[in-house]
Amino acid sequence: MRLSLLALVCVPALAAAEPQKLTLDQVIEKALAGPKARMAEGDRDAAAARIGEANAARLPRFKATAFGTISPEIRCTNPECTDTDPDNFAFRFSGLFGSAQLEVTQPLYTFGKIAHARRAATAGLEAQKALANEAAGDLAVDAARAYWGVKIARELGYMLDDGIDEITKALAKIDERNADAPDVSVQDRQRVAVLLAEARIQRADAMMGETQALAGLRALVGAPDADIDDSELAAVTREIPGVANGQRRPQAAAARAGATAADELAAMARSYYWPDFALVGSAVIARAQGVDDPPSAFANDPFNRSGVGVVLGLQWNFEPWTVKARVARAEAEAAKARAQSELAAIGASYDAQTALAEATASFAKVTASADGEKAARTWLASVLQAEAIGTSEPKDLADAYLAWFQMRARWVQAVMQWNVAVIRLDRAAGAFQARSR
Repeated sequence: MRLSLLALVCVPALAAAEPQKLTLDQVIEKALAGPKARMAEGDRDAAAARIGEANAARLPRFKATAFGTISPEIRCTNPECTDTDPDNFAFRFSGLFGSAQLEVTQPLYTFGKIAHARRAATAGLEAQKALANEAAGDLAVDAARAYWGVKIARELGYMLDDGIDEITKALAKIDERNADAPDVSVQDRQRVAVLLAEARIQRADAMMGETQALAGLRALVGAPDADIDDSELAAVTREIPGVANGQRRPQAAAARAGATAADELAAMARSYYWPDFALVGSAVIARAQGVDDPPSAFANDPFNRSGVGVVLGLQWNFEPWTVKARVARAEAEAAKARAQSELAAIGASYDAQTALAEATASFAKVTASADGEKAARTWLASVLQAEAIGTSEPKDLADAYLAWFQMRARWVQAVMQWNVAVIRLDRAAGAFQARSR
């Protein structure tokens, strides 16, 4: 009974120790939730907050001040309070003195400053959204490379393991035949031995490639024990598009939005040649316990007063020389942003056409190498059959294995190129989107 209970306790622990077996879609999904994606999402959220700042410029601004201290003692010596005791400053205090003031400013017309700021912030948000989607596309391509890199490294490893076993057996049979009656030359035997050494070297390279690709995959998905599924390596099924221009690439969209934002900032800089109109309201109250209140509205009494007021105000920092320099800088930056937009469009088109060319070539390689691998496998099978009955030459075995190794490796590489090229085409078409909040 105790052993049964112990087994039940250990089963969940063993299950928890199993590495995560991820499909390609799962690898991409986890990569899109990683730190790089979150950084891009943070930039997008910051851009959204700038829109809120620009919109807030239309709303009234409040400024409140208040203080409290001890009150000076000042008394009127006549009914009109034209004479006071003391008539100037003196170290005489009585009670408390407090004051509060509120000022409200409501912008009315700014010659486009607020409108241009809002449009620039909106365009900036669109640019950051596109950049977040661009980062998602880059991560998807990196995830595909890591996933297929692990899978092809393992496929090559399995192939080489089988080949090493068969070559080792063949070499042992050669030695057995030579022990009875030497009928294989030293050159032929060494040819097979060299083939075995080459297969072992390539197996070490495949193991290193698997380790590196798996480390990259785990870094992308943020899981130190992540692994890929055990599905068979195969070329994905996808039709090759006729054209790929990259017009929907997020990189190009981000550059276009950035150019729009720069134009709006240049227009906002020009609006500083003109003043701002605003409605300004104020209210004030002050009381001092130790100070008499003069019975006249014309008396300037900072200690006992209250009032409200509303005025139409104009604010104008008249410095045309400074504004001119700022406008020149903003216009230069806008021209640079437009050039960057054109360059980004060219780059997106180039990348899309490159991906299309790579997909077209790799698909043709997949078909051709599959036919070649099939022929090489048939050739190798016939040599192995002949070798089993002692009618083959070591040179035939070496040539057949070498041809099979090469064609199998070419097929595996072509499959990876094709499968990654498909993801690159999807990225060029804007298929990958950053997470929304």
